[in-house]
Amino acid sequence: MKRIEFQYLLFNKIYRDELMKNALVLLEKNNELDKNQKQQLRHIMSAFILFLMTQLKSTRIEEEALSHWIQMHSNDLSVSTSHVFLKIFQESFQNVITQQNHPYKDELVSLHQELRNKIITSYLKWIENPPKAMEEKKKYMLQLDSFNESLIQCNGIDDLPYLITRVEEIFGFKRCVFISYNPWLKEFSGVIGEELEKVQLLRGKIETEPVFSLKRPLFLKKPDPYVQQVAIEWFNLSSIIFIPIIHEQQLYGWVTLDQRGESFECTKLFLDILEIAGKRLGMYLSRKQLGKGIKYPLELSDKELAILHLLSEGYRNKEMAELLFLSEYTVRDYIQTLMTKLRAKNRTQIISMAFRMGLVD
Repeated sequence: MKRIEFQYLLFNKIYRDELMKNALVLLEKNNELDKNQKQQLRHIMSAFILFLMTQLKSTRIEEEALSHWIQMHSNDLSVSTSHVFLKIFQESFQNVITQQNHPYKDELVSLHQELRNKIITSYLKWIENPPKAMEEKKKYMLQLDSFNESLIQCNGIDDLPYLITRVEEIFGFKRCVFISYNPWLKEFSGVIGEELEKVQLLRGKIETEPVFSLKRPLFLKKPDPYVQQVAIEWFNLSSIIFIPIIHEQQLYGWVTLDQRGESFECTKLFLDILEIAGKRLGMYLSRKQLGKGIKYPLELSDKELAILHLLSEGYRNKEMAELLFLSEYTVRDYIQTLMTKLRAKNRTQIISMAFRMGLVD
């Protein structure tokens, strides 16, 4: 079977131009679709042929990779256009392989039919809307309402660290990272998130990272090979979600969401809700900032706030004790209290969490 799969992938690579030309001819003959739908299908057909070419290295079509591809393009495929895509997909392959008189023709046609069935199953599984989805939608809409309230309370980019924390709390994730986009350099860079030193090491060109070049929501059950191995190791990544922050075609960056190494599932419905949250955050970032931002609702004493600000300026325990007329032991106790309140493991995390909550600049 593996040998036939390899022959199938090799055939698609060698005759990709013929397959694409044949598909385009069939598409133009179709009278069911309008101009925009045909344009979308041209893009999807081209993308699928490229996808098959990427599978040649592994000598087989990996089901998880196929599932990811379908998920990425599901928003561009309605049920009606997906039917046309699969019909053209089937006919164009049949036409080209018949012209070439391939020695494995029957086996490859059979495998092509199996792949078509897998696409149908995976697509329907991703877009299905069971009865319980209505209850889930109510829950997700309440989460979206809570996020909207946070957006209304906040004011400009200064409050972005606080909002990133609220995304974690409202949507039930253990980690949320904001990655900014530089349109002039076409680069991404980590800006906000716990373990800030690691987050700020995340940077690179958009074209080298497929998860960013898509500029659309994406759920990865397993990040490898779509996320750099070094990032997977740094953050102990398992399942992860990427949400673009966008407003009126202007891309501000992405929010990533994960459960700190724990694998999880994500439905299309939930991904759609998160996409709406991303667009609303994009609209928020497009607004002008007025006055000062808000502070995260965390109760800290005057002394704790003083030590927090001195920590953020790099002062040592002895220096803080002298400035605040305290003993070093008392300063140490205050730092321990800050670690507990901010859920931090060390001094660096205290500063990182305080920055995210808008407690320090």
